[in-house]
Amino acid sequence: MTTVRRRWQGGQSLIELAVASPVLIFMLFGVFNTAVMISDKVVAGSACRQGARLAAEIGGTITNPTLTTAQVDQDIVRNVLAVAGSMNYSTLRTITIYSPSSAGGDFNAAIDPYDQFDASGNTLHSSFPLTARNQIPPSETSIGVRLDWTYTPPTGVLGFTINLNEHAVYKAAPVLV
Repeated sequence: MTTVRRRWQGGQSLIELAVASPVLIFMLFGVFNTAVMISDKVVAGSACRQGARLAAEIGGTITNPTLTTAQVDQDIVRNVLAVAGSMNYSTLRTITIYSPSSAGGDFNAAIDPYDQFDASGNTLHSSFPLTARNQIPPSETSIGVRLDWTYTPPTGVLGFTINLNEHAVYKAAPVLV
């Protein structure tokens, strides 16, 4: 028995392919862009935690009487930049070292003392000296590190950027006097 094809059915699969292909390609690009953004977000989180751990460990003038605030902050910034350097499709805008006033550790520029740096390590703002970083229990200072960064999708399909931030907060290492 032979199959009879009618002439008007010949282009149906071509039309279906033409309609479905752009949707599938668009979804593939979306999944790829999302995966890269999540990867960069994980790296940014690691960089924040690394910086906050170091800031908490270094502490204030009790453990570092000969160092200046600029020296300590540059040490923290260098550590953050070493980790954040592997963010593939993101541009780091600022690194902020601060003492949060809120219980959640969120940064509020209006009331929190902070030191802020650009992606090259240049100082943009300075109001959080080592003398303000208390290490004596029970009132150790919480020290946070926040990264502000811009993600640009690698596929460029939609042509947008996303501004994101990540932060981590640790208590300063206690010193018994």
